Amino acid sequence: MAMPRGIFVLSGKGGVGKTLISVNICLHLKDKGVKVGLLDADFSASNTGYFLDLSDKSMDLSREEFHPVDYDGIEVFSIPLVLGQESVGMIGEQYSQFFRDAVESASWNAEYMVVDLPAGFGDELRTAAKVFSESLLGSIIVVQPAHELDARRALELHKDLDMPVLGLVENMSYFKAGAVTYNIFGESIVDKLGEEFGVTVFGKIPLSMEIRKQVEQKNPKLTGEYAEPVEKAVEAILRAEPKKPGFLERLTTLIKGYVERLIIELALNINEELDIGDIQKRFGYPGGSIIRLNIMDEEMEKIIAQADWIVHEGKLTIAEGRYSVDAQIDITPQAIKWAILGNKVMSDGHVYNFKDAQRLDHMRVYGDRSMAKAAYFMHHVFTEISKNEGAMNRIRPLLEVL
Repeated sequence: MAMPRGIFVLSGKGGVGKTLISVNICLHLKDKGVKVGLLDADFSASNTGYFLDLSDKSMDLSREEFHPVDYDGIEVFSIPLVLGQESVGMIGEQYSQFFRDAVESASWNAEYMVVDLPAGFGDELRTAAKVFSESLLGSIIVVQPAHELDARRALELHKDLDMPVLGLVENMSYFKAGAVTYNIFGESIVDKLGEEFGVTVFGKIPLSMEIRKQVEQKNPKLTGEYAEPVEKAVEAILRAEPKKPGFLERLTTLIKGYVERLIIELALNINEELDIGDIQKRFGYPGGSIIRLNIMDEEMEKIIAQADWIVHEGKLTIAEGRYSVDAQIDITPQAIKWAILGNKVMSDGHVYNFKDAQRLDHMRVYGDRSMAKAAYFMHHVFTEISKNEGAMNRIRPLLEVL
């Protein structure tokens, strides 16, 4: 069975109506005659059961395979169908593995899979993007007037990670009482955001007692004018083709060779052009232990090249022999390129830096109690080398091919 085409429904803030939109996209896709599944990926705070009557249903597990339940022709996977209403806590690695199992080790027949993601932009979004790396259609971002900053962060993250956005839906956009319209949560933000980020606006759904009553009756399907944003989203989904997120593109063998040369050139130029001893003093890093640099693939899963560097007698050299490791820095080639060349402008106008590399999971730092000093020291070394004209003349050609 081919991987279903993935549609992510997400927001930067909880309680804005992601599940209402997710459920309705499934219901309206089903009306178009396509096979659809709903993956409730909010494993710690599932609320699909508020919208769909799943009280008499449970998922079977046979031959190490999950069997999603059928709800009126829609396949549904939700944690309460496996574990009941007990609370669930997972760390990142556990979440990632369970998500993979839910997608890859379940007997889905769906052509399209709507993934109702937890609020925020942590490991869940990156895990989902990796799992659907070959079949992702894009994200539908649910916004609410009171939470413009969260909506903006969602759009900026998608732009920075080169992830496709299908469009925006504004929920609880306004409240109508007779002929009077009230902006209870503030002025609408969706049109402004759509224009600013060049993203399609599917429409606005009001705060409505009618919708609330439908949900309470486990009859969440929107109709009439309430359904227009969902219907537009479904039309966009059916027109869309999979787009592989840019940050998941794999490096070629050719780039591996450039990376290995870059490590050597960086070490040579750092020692020629920078006063390492002075930087040590300024940032309180004693040296004498290894700083391990792992150049990773764009999925942050495989090591392309590795270098053990040590600061000794005012020099940063490739380490030989056995030393303790102060810090391990995992970083992608693109992160090194963007941060040193300063040629990537972020969505808010600032130039990409090593803080962005950590924020966007392009760089990870590990180590013992000296980790912070070692990482801060290397951060500053890379920043200083990026300002050195002589070093950059030699390093730039290697960076530009990454």
